[in-house]
Amino acid sequence: MAIVALFEFPNESVDKYEKVFEVGGKPITDQPKRLQHICYRTGDVGFVVVVDVWEDEASFGAFGDIIGPVAAKVGLAPQPKVLRLQGYMGADGIRNP
Repeated sequence: MAIVALFEFPNESVDKYEKVFEVGGKPITDQPKRLQHICYRTGDVGFVVVVDVWEDEASFGAFGDIIGPVAAKVGLAPQPKVLRLQGYMGADGIRNP
């Protein structure tokens, strides 16, 4: 069952988010079971939100072994909320329950 992993980083700079990719490299980006990755901020600085959609909770859990140490190295302490995905729709307009 697909899940959503929601990460909220209040009072953090988006620079730390960008640093995760620099420090972590391909193991961060090459995740075929991650269906979507979205990051946004609620203002110029101060609150960064990351939303990931994963094929299943086990795949996301395995990614924790990769992202955890990298996030710690750049000064982030992720504490994701894991939620069951009800459905999503891609640019093709096909709804995937």
